[in-house]
Amino acid sequence: MATSKVSQRGPRAIAVPLSGGTVTVYAGVKMGNALEELTEDMTLYHGVRLAQVIEAVYAQGIRDGRRQVVEAIGTVTESKELQYRNPGRPAKKATAKKATAKKATAK
Repeated sequence: MATSKVSQRGPRAIAVPLSGGTVTVYAGVKMGNALEELTEDMTLYHGVRLAQVIEAVYAQGIRDGRRQVVEAIGTVTESKELQYRNPGRPAKKATAKKATAKKATAK
């Protein structure tokens, strides 16, 4: 059975007893209540299944977080304000016109 150490407001530290010791899970009120309900009559089989589900949810959260970061960086790099320009002075546009003018007079 899981036990909570903090009042009903805010995150709670929930101690989940396992065969190798206890694991402290910090969760909100709703998640804490659900976890306490799940761990009331938990057998070894149900404990392993619960651990697998929590691990899968954690891994999916990491992937979703990465996806959000990549999408945010993609929108920033596509913006016109942040386009890459080579350092240094820009090339003069007038030199190209002078070169064509010289070729026309040489004929």
